Amino acid sequence: NFWSKKINYINNIQIYYNIEQTKFSKFENIEFYNLTFNSYDNSKIYAKYIKNIKYRTKYPDKPIPILFYFHGYPASSRNWLEKSAFSSLGYDVVAIDFRNQGGLSKDVGNSSPSVFGHLTVGLDENIEDMIFYKNILDALILSKIVSSFKGINQKEIISFGASQGGAYSIIFSALNKNVTKCISLYPFLADFQNNYEKDNRKNAYSEFTHHARWFNTRGQNTDTFLNNLFYLDTLNFAKLLKCKVLFGISNLDEDCPKETQEKIYDSIKSQKRLCLYKKYYHENIPNFNDEILTFLLENK
Repeated sequence: NFWSKKINYINNIQIYYNIEQTKFSKFENIEFYNLTFNSYDNSKIYAKYIKNIKYRTKYPDKPIPILFYFHGYPASSRNWLEKSAFSSLGYDVVAIDFRNQGGLSKDVGNSSPSVFGHLTVGLDENIEDMIFYKNILDALILSKIVSSFKGINQKEIISFGASQGGAYSIIFSALNKNVTKCISLYPFLADFQNNYEKDNRKNAYSEFTHHARWFNTRGQNTDTFLNNLFYLDTLNFAKLLKCKVLFGISNLDEDCPKETQEKIYDSIKSQKRLCLYKKYYHENIPNFNDEILTFLLENK
């Protein structure tokens, strides 16, 4: 009910965006664009957009599917080259910069990048104050914008991401009924209560430890912030997936523990495929890239 209301809200607001071709976009088969838009709270959000010209030339009457790329934490949409590889498979590609991380998107009233600490911003307050909540709305708004472009297949959207990106790939797919395929590698933002209680200071959830030492010394705010996090927990979104899912687990992962990854995968009820990498940590897994290729080319 909470997220249904948010989606309805987004669908009924006017969004202003600007899209400009990059200076290096001088190729016949592909075009590169910088896309910016004012989000629901007037924050300025940036995304890379890659337009597949070759596909449009070859199939002038066939709308092209979109692939949404979600980056890790803390980072940005990164380089154009990686996104171009996805485009070569027959997609337009869009990659958002999440607020105040390593890219160009800025949170209104809080314009300086903070790198880490996003997990606890607004934690003891209202969920609407949390940056991860705002990022979800930004991604849904971006989807609304790009889906309105000429020649886009609004009914065939792909989501991809690892770690934080893996979480948003699942969250985005759960909230966007037009996603047909979801790719997620060792997703973050999950099983919050268990990760809070474990107090593992080696992983990405260590921000909880510092927050508790300074602002929750006697546990007086625990119920409040766990309730907020419940609405952002990847575990709860995984249950809602209707699309096909390719899921990668890193067995030795210390940042996003294996047991948390397994809980997410077990919560998925739609058609799914698991790739377990027994000797990998929270790192690049080359073999998973080949699995992605196979997954994307199926039924194309």
